[in-house]
Amino acid sequence: MSSAPLPPAWPVDRYKVRCELPAPDFVTVCCYHFAEHAREAAVRLQREGLALGVQVVRLADNAVLFDLAAGVEVAFEEW
Repeated sequence: MSSAPLPPAWPVDRYKVRCELPAPDFVTVCCYHFAEHAREAAVRLQREGLALGVQVVRLADNAVLFDLAAGVEVAFEEW
């Protein structure tokens, strides 16, 4: 037996999807490990009109990868 802590069961989050919603929710934030899931969530929220604004940020360097309101849409291969 070892007293060392076990590694986390889930991979660390690498992307943050921030949504601006109408009142009373205002802002929600979801974190994702996989770029595919973060991009899919952002595109669906934007396309369905469920949010006033959607932004994806890479947590490693705080780079904005997706924000159509600001005219930012980095090619998926660069995520």
